[in-house]
Amino acid sequence: MDLQELPEYSSPYRWVMASVAGIIMTTSFMSLTAFGVAAPAMAQAMGVSASTLATAGVDAFSVGLFVAFFLGHGGIFDTRIKLGVLLAQVFLIVPQVLLPILIPLTKSLLLLVVLRFCQGLMIMMIALFSLQLGGWFRSSQRGISLAAMLGAITLGGAVGGIVTGSLAALGWQDVYFITAGIMVLGSVIYFLFAKDAASHAGDIKKAKVGHHRSAWSYPMTWIMGIVQIPNNWALFTIGGFLPLYAYHLGYQPTQTGNVMFIWGLMGFVAAILGALLGDLRARRDASHRSVINARLRVISFANGAVILGALMILYVAPISYTWFLISALVVACTMATPPNYWASPCNCFPVATMGAGAFAIGLISNSVSAIGPVSSSVLIGTVGWSGVFWVMAVLAALGMLVNLWAMRIPLPIDLEAKRSVTPAGDMGAAVG
Repeated sequence: MDLQELPEYSSPYRWVMASVAGIIMTTSFMSLTAFGVAAPAMAQAMGVSASTLATAGVDAFSVGLFVAFFLGHGGIFDTRIKLGVLLAQVFLIVPQVLLPILIPLTKSLLLLVVLRFCQGLMIMMIALFSLQLGGWFRSSQRGISLAAMLGAITLGGAVGGIVTGSLAALGWQDVYFITAGIMVLGSVIYFLFAKDAASHAGDIKKAKVGHHRSAWSYPMTWIMGIVQIPNNWALFTIGGFLPLYAYHLGYQPTQTGNVMFIWGLMGFVAAILGALLGDLRARRDASHRSVINARLRVISFANGAVILGALMILYVAPISYTWFLISALVVACTMATPPNYWASPCNCFPVATMGAGAFAIGLISNSVSAIGPVSSSVLIGTVGWSGVFWVMAVLAALGMLVNLWAMRIPLPIDLEAKRSVTPAGDMGAAVG
């Protein structure tokens, strides 16, 4: 199926949209580092051990990351994207304000779990921005339009670590209040400038008329969900366990912090470069199938970097601190995956199920968020660090095989195009 040109694809305002999406994601992830910085002081205020509080908070947040994609998988935000973003920001900001107020009063670990779970729901913004920017950018520019937003996952954490660390002397409650203010500022900027693409919204409304097929009925939905699992596993493994591994190797907190900052910065760079490479490959093609395959090839390259980096962390990083840094940089190349992955729903699904499809693949790929931290903790305690990084490498290798499979599975957008007999159906199958 050939690609279609929409008026907004040539509008200069599309870059404003990409910028405000990147800003709100950066402020969100930057401010979330407050939990890691404040955890020891919070634990003392609650009368529990720091490890107990950290485990409960991280696990609750991780489960929230998974559940988040249930919220929109039925397509309820397809034409109400800003409403979905507002809901995600409420889930994020309200707990950020309530935690420093209620935790000292209640000393309730259950309340902490509930509020951290709610904050995990903010990840639904990734699917929402994939849809919103898909209406502003053509296939050959969608990767770079998403790169800043998705690169904020690592960059926001890296910068946030420095900002919240510098605020730590004020006390953990003030850290939470100040970072909540940063989140509010990011939200205000987004809602002042964000607009939905009118042509895209109109196409969605027309395409939904008479369309009753579920996104879950397409085999490609399940395959695409699996495609990003290696990336998600690598991100939570490195983000959550690399500091512990650094201490295991005997490195100092300052050295460990530098590694995590460099990893986050390189992740942002990798997201930009991966997006540019995916867009360059997509620019050469004129069909949805060829665009999807071009992006899958870039994702396979990122999987290869994860394999190499995981083995370097395990076998080369112990040699010297320099090799530890280099190993972290190699693993950070996994961030070439998200911009290409989240640029794919608009080329994969017909307009009628585009929103449902984006949330469905997000739900499948984020399933590792619910089980990953616990699984890695068990691996460390049973087979040691070798198990953690070998699992990361093996999953990336399996991901490369899944990518080859995905290149051959019929796309839902092409299947529906063949079935279309009405003008609305044709429109719904051809948006590019």
